[in-house]
Amino acid sequence: MTKYLLTLFLSIAINFSFGQQKTLAKFIITDASINNVDATETYLEAGGYIAFYTTGDGNLYMTNIMSNRYNSQSFGRMYSAQTRSLNETYETYKADIFYYRWRYTNTYDTKKGTATVKLIKIYKPQGITFVCTIIPENLDILVYKGYMEGTLDFSDYSN
Repeated sequence: MTKYLLTLFLSIAINFSFGQQKTLAKFIITDASINNVDATETYLEAGGYIAFYTTGDGNLYMTNIMSNRYNSQSFGRMYSAQTRSLNETYETYKADIFYYRWRYTNTYDTKKGTATVKLIKIYKPQGITFVCTIIPENLDILVYKGYMEGTLDFSDYSN
């Protein structure tokens, strides 16, 4: 199933490359909290976003980056992806929910670890919004919200 997700990811990829890396989707952070403490201003000033990319090795990667801060990102490979969809109802928008494990490395402190991630894409008439919850091994709760640039369908990346 991971191979199927990768194929779909590549077919709708945003044409944006960093050397060998190919960015597939970018999620702009407009609201952030860490352990229920507002961190929005920090992420807005730092140009925070989440991106998904490939490197040509057949694997899918995620980065959480602060583009206005030199060398400040967490990046790494995604594993064990699962997905489910919620249909639009009279009271709710259509949504896709993605669960996966993320083996990350921080550039700013060289820390490595594995986090559990839940990404919700919400399809609104104005565009796609998201809520991303990241729980690393220290059990901090990082919640990011914002909007998506481009298009991305994770359903082909689930196991």
